[in-house]
Amino acid sequence: MTTIRVNFLPEFYFGDDAVLLTLDGQGVDLIKSALDEARNNGSSRLNHDDVTQEFVIEPGAAIIELDPARVVWRLDPAKAAEIADDLTALGAAGHFYVDITKPAETLVISRDE
Repeated sequence: MTTIRVNFLPEFYFGDDAVLLTLDGQGVDLIKSALDEARNNGSSRLNHDDVTQEFVIEPGAAIIELDPARVVWRLDPAKAAEIADDLTALGAAGHFYVDITKPAETLVISRDE
């Protein structure tokens, strides 16, 4: 079963709030594909486990809107490229930290941890 979960975690990152994107290998591939499509077309959508992930390329944005049934990723082209590069680099278990602006200042991308 593919794992894709996005959660807001208060005080998770050294006492500061963070957004945690938890993935397995297939989840990495699905999110990377949807993100690449958005980078090429301006937006994309992925449905997984009754949650819709929407990716929107928006100049100056680094925002993740969280709802139980919908996650909207509003990302500047450079931020989208940074996340795509991090997903590509996650060949095995590990994690990356990405600066965002809302709902926290940190996105933690975690694979198989």
